[in-house]
Amino acid sequence: MIKSGQPDAASGQRSYRLTVLGLGGLAALLLAYPLARMAFTFEIDNTEGWNAYHQLRALAGQSLYDGGSPYFFNNYPPLSFYLVGWLSALLGDVVMVGRWVSLLAFAAICLSVASVVRSGGGSRLDALFGAVTCVGLFSTLGVDYVGKDNPQFLGLALMSLGLAVHLAGPPGARRAVVTAGLFALGVMTKHSVVCIPLLVSLDVLIRGNARSRAAYLASGAVLAGLAFAVVWGLAGPAFFTQLLARRTWEEARAFLFTIEVLGQVQAAMAVVGLALLHARKQRPARLVLAQLGIAWVLAIFFSGGAGTDINVFFDVLVALSMGAGLAPHLVGIPRARAALALAIHAGIIFYSPFCLGRLGVELLGDMDEREKMFAEDVAYVAAIPGTALCHSHLVCLRAGKPAFYDPVNMMQAMTFGRLPTDTLTGMLERQEIAVVQITDPPPHPEDDIPGTRGIPARYVDFQPEAFEALRQHYVLDRVGASGRFYRPRR
Repeated sequence: MIKSGQPDAASGQRSYRLTVLGLGGLAALLLAYPLARMAFTFEIDNTEGWNAYHQLRALAGQSLYDGGSPYFFNNYPPLSFYLVGWLSALLGDVVMVGRWVSLLAFAAICLSVASVVRSGGGSRLDALFGAVTCVGLFSTLGVDYVGKDNPQFLGLALMSLGLAVHLAGPPGARRAVVTAGLFALGVMTKHSVVCIPLLVSLDVLIRGNARSRAAYLASGAVLAGLAFAVVWGLAGPAFFTQLLARRTWEEARAFLFTIEVLGQVQAAMAVVGLALLHARKQRPARLVLAQLGIAWVLAIFFSGGAGTDINVFFDVLVALSMGAGLAPHLVGIPRARAALALAIHAGIIFYSPFCLGRLGVELLGDMDEREKMFAEDVAYVAAIPGTALCHSHLVCLRAGKPAFYDPVNMMQAMTFGRLPTDTLTGMLERQEIAVVQITDPPPHPEDDIPGTRGIPARYVDFQPEAFEALRQHYVLDRVGASGRFYRPRR
């Protein structure tokens, strides 16, 4: 005999399945843009060339932290540089290899989300929804990092895999050691991706048995000591000097950046947050809720620092994806699952027309044009003998120029007195640099961009005095796909 509630439950499950499949199709369309972009040689942003320089140094057996230009710094752990550098010796161009490593790491993040949802009691369809949410969030809000030569996804993937392993079964010594090992590799890839290790460490200390707790803490201590010894052997104190170098931190920047991201994920935060709070007595809901809270606290703190980007909020997106997969299961109302899924994806759906429109424009020829213009920029720089300063590092790399000047870290070094404040302006006044390429629009009035006056810039990589020195001692010689190119007046 069929109970009265069963037909409604079956109908609700059918609607939920169709909704998840539809949202999955939309996520696949959104992912098409970063996948297509990977095949082109133009830079996705200026960190690609910065990473590639260090990857090539690792491949050549050179020091990553000293021995190069005194104006080009590295404050990242070494693992990703050696991994991509060594793989490029087997597979080809270092930037393309780095992009594929990043893409595979992104896939690992989405699979980890699905695994955590399953470990929390979600169905296979719930796990698929969590993974689809992950693809959708990153393909709209974090699209510049998908398939980009950058260690962010690799570090986050190792941490996410560690959480998936931790939750995949009952506490045990072997599981604890594997989890600690993944976290150690993650920290050696990107030092700021610490949300998940903090979460798991608290969970082990509070809920772990004596054996798993001892294994986790002991293996973590051993791996930390080993990592310290390896880095010290490779670089000595230079790595720690650069890692711990002071940076400016601005309250206004953190506030505005956080409000911007919160506005983009407010629907998902409201639905997922309420669902997790509703089921907070259950361990998976409590853990993901704690993960979401830790991720926001860390992101708000990091977002105020100079040189940070949307990537400081990626732990928030991962936690949201895990919570999204668990929400339909935790709420437990079959007829409401489709509505919950649509509400969680409201932000993704809202941004989809813009993202799909950009995909259409790019595929209709804009990528080909950017590829051509980028090659012209590279040829232009390559034809100029002497020192080149590239804000877009990949331009100088492709032009065969050595790494010379790191705008973000140099700005901080001069601000805090580690280098004289006139280091760059002095070189410009003496016209020691043969060509200067800058992406930032100059602030002097004759070059103001209409509609931008009074709008604070999120990324400021050059002192105002540098633009004044350019105006006095250099001439604007070219405007290309990578920005503005200046040559000495003489």
